[in-house]
Parts: sequence; C-alpha cells; structure tokens
Amino acid sequence: MSLFFSRFIVICTVVSGGSVAFAGDPSPFDKQQEAISLMRVKGHDLRMWESIAGVYCELELFEPGPEELAAVADLPRLVELEIHSGKLTQASVRQMGKLSDLTRLSLEDCQFPEGNLAFLKHLTSLERLYFSRCNFEGASLSELGSLNRLYYVRISDCVLEDSGNLVFPAEMQRLSRLYVYDTFVNQWSFQQLVGSSYLTSLKFQGAKITDEYLRHAAPGENLERLRVYHKISHTAGERFKQSFPQVRFYY
Repeated sequence: MSLFFSRFIVICTVVSGGSVAFAGDPSPFDKQQEAISLMRVKGHDLRMWESIAGVYCELELFEPGPEELAAVADLPRLVELEIHSGKLTQASVRQMGKLSDLTRLSLEDCQFPEGNLAFLKHLTSLERLYFSRCNFEGASLSELGSLNRLYYVRISDCVLEDSGNLVFPAEMQRLSRLYVYDTFVNQWSFQQLVGSSYLTSLKFQGAKITDEYLRHAAPGENLERLRVYHKISHTAGERFKQSFPQVRFYY
C-alpha cells in the first residue's frame, strides 16, 4: 500500500470515520429530548419555560430510579430540583454535580452514597438548600466547600453525624440563614453557629436546645435574629436578652 493511500485512509477515518466510531452516540439535543420524554413517561413533575437566555426547567422527582437520576444533567438549564425518596449513587451524584444552573435543591428521604455530600460543592449557582428526613451519619455539611451564592439552608427531621455535629465551611461567607427543625444539634455545634461571623438569622425548633447551650453561647458580629423553641426557661432567655441586646431573641 502506497504512503499516499495510507495517509488518505487516516484522513478519511478522522473526518468521516470518526463519525463511524460515534455514530450511535446521541447528540446533546437528542439526549435532552430523551431526558424530557423520560420524565414525562415516568410521571415526574417537569415544568419548562423559555426566556431570552434560553429554555429553563424545574423538576420534582418521586422515588426516582437510576435512569431518571442519571438523566437530570441532560435537561435544559435545570434551576430547581426536588427529590423525594431517592437512593443517590456515585453515578447519579456525578450527574447532579453538573447542574451548574441549579439555584434550589430539596432532598427529602434520600440516601447518600457512602455518606458523601461532596458533590454539592459543584453546584456553583446554588442559593437555597433543603434537607428533610435525611441521614448524614458518615457525611458532613463541611464538605459543601465554598458555595458563594448559598444564603439559605433548612434542615428538618434529619440525623446528623457524630451525635448532632453540624458544621459548615468557614469560607461560606454568603450563608446568612439557617433553620433547623426536629434535628438534634449538640452544644458545641450550637455555640459555633451562634458565634459564626456570617449568619444573620438562626432558628432551632424541636432541636433539644437547653439553658446550658444558651449560657455558653456568644453571638457573632452579624447575628440579628435567634429563635429557639425548645426547653429554654424564662430566666435563661431573659438573661441572654440582657447580655446581648443587639440580637432579637425569641424563645
């Protein structure tokens, strides 16, 4: 075979033959249409709208299987996602980590792969984060990294690691509001949260906060509101108000 003919075959392989190797791969548009169809067929709540910037969507998944969880990254600009009773695998969280337009994420009754929450740090547009009836044992919210748009976190009826250890990364300066419902928080975590330099509003309800927690807590420079609805005596509450009049304290 001549050298010219050999080179000709190589060029054809690159220009057209490459399409032979990948002929079966769907285009991004095809993947998008398949993902939309899948969500519709499975009965999930998919809402879509169009703006000048393009097509956006919101999605609510109910007991999703691996196929639906893997397809979320193929949807048009997903900005809000709710997952109810989902078993997240390493493969599905890798797909969720691609959701760079996601602003709101709600996880209810979800299982995390080997307690891993690190995938959340890739959601760089995230502003609001909700957890309900999730088990964080073996995982920590300190894995969130620097999500510089996240300003609101709500944790409801969850099990935290290390008997109520609730820790956020020190560099998360945009986070201003944290609400904790029916979730045990240990005394050290409570003191760290109350004394953080970035939180402006904290609410604990059914979190088993006692007078002892409050006695050793000192508010951070930006804390404006503190609500504690559990086992706080009138004496302890009024003492805290007198010591820190700059904080609106409700109990």
